[in-house]
Amino acid sequence: MTLDLLRAVAAQMVCVGHAYVFFIGDWPNRLPYIQNTGVLLFFLLSGFLITHTLVSRSAKPSYGFLQFFIDRFARIYSGLIPALLFVVVVDGFVLYLTAEPTIARYYTLKTFIANLFMLEGYRGVYPDTLQWSAFGSASPLWTLAIEWHIYMFAGSVFFMCRNLRTIPLLAPVALFFGQTPLHFLFGAFQSDGVGRGLFSLWLAGSAIYVLARLPYRLPATAILALVSTVVFIAITPAGGEYSFVGYPLLTAVVFGIVEATQRSHRITSEKVQRAICFFADYSFSLYLIHHTIMVGIWLLFPNRGALVFLLAVTLSNVVAIGLASIGENRHKVIARFLTGKFCLQSRHAAHPAS
Repeated sequence: MTLDLLRAVAAQMVCVGHAYVFFIGDWPNRLPYIQNTGVLLFFLLSGFLITHTLVSRSAKPSYGFLQFFIDRFARIYSGLIPALLFVVVVDGFVLYLTAEPTIARYYTLKTFIANLFMLEGYRGVYPDTLQWSAFGSASPLWTLAIEWHIYMFAGSVFFMCRNLRTIPLLAPVALFFGQTPLHFLFGAFQSDGVGRGLFSLWLAGSAIYVLARLPYRLPATAILALVSTVVFIAITPAGGEYSFVGYPLLTAVVFGIVEATQRSHRITSEKVQRAICFFADYSFSLYLIHHTIMVGIWLLFPNRGALVFLLAVTLSNVVAIGLASIGENRHKVIARFLTGKFCLQSRHAAHPAS
């Protein structure tokens, strides 16, 4: 429940932060951008959750890299494909009315296909052929591509270590998908430092999972989370979020919250649990499509201010809820379908006469 809450909060931070910059502006220079901080939280949570998935599910002998891939594919693409199609429609409409060159430059079939193959965040030895931009106005997609490459790299390395016989099959996977994560150990996405060390942060999230299994006292972990939050805000100016100085503090924040809630014996009311699940269930879709909605509003309507800000945030949430209902909320059904298809094909391959 805590992780769902953090995931929902991170998504709203990104949405609200971008809306503020678009329609209000004048963010205090001494405070970190909440949208960038939300992205950092996503990478910490991802490292924690993927490590938990690999460790817990691999207890079953039947759980291997293929099942891990199917689960990740269903989870990511169930949200990505509806979001990309939504971007196609909205950007196409905006381009028809405005001919905005910054959107038109990346609104191409090749860029769309490259985004389907998660190449918008690629950083490796083939930059001239495999490195692409995010599609149209959907700039947040660059972080999703980095996440996907991390998933494939971490999963392949984990299962190779678990079963040495898989090395011939999984080593090529690790070699290709490992290029981007290794770049983001210390490298950045842009020359101004945006995206610096995101894989380092992901690994910190993985470490939280390991450390969270040890016994700690509730007051100490709650104080750790509070103090780390205050210090992070105090030392991080706007634009300085992607700094190795702040990463340990954010790691301590998430670790402290996870530990404090684990050690607490209070039972969250059923209404609160339902509310948290509701907001968490569409957080991925919200992250993918909110920027496109805000770009469209910003280009089509000249008005700025609090009312347009509220409209943009509300509309982004409403659209995300709708897309999630046909997309990401069905990822488990998609995973079961793909698993069943593969198992059926495997049986037929093993028994040609069946």
